[in-house]
Amino acid sequence: MVEADPVMRAARNGFGVLMVAILALWAWRFRAETGPDTQLFDLLLLGGLVFWGSQLYYRRQQSSTE
Repeated sequence: MVEADPVMRAARNGFGVLMVAILALWAWRFRAETGPDTQLFDLLLLGGLVFWGSQLYYRRQQSSTE
């Protein structure tokens, strides 16, 4: 696997922190209020889908260049 440059690593770390923060906020609001906040859950789901989709894309792109 090609080593990512510092900007790419920082972007991945920032995205990971954002996903954890959204998950924590959703869990706290689920516990504190009467039910789940669907907008936060939808954002979490969208972020996860983008992450998995980009992993698939870059893995396919990397395997085609080898």
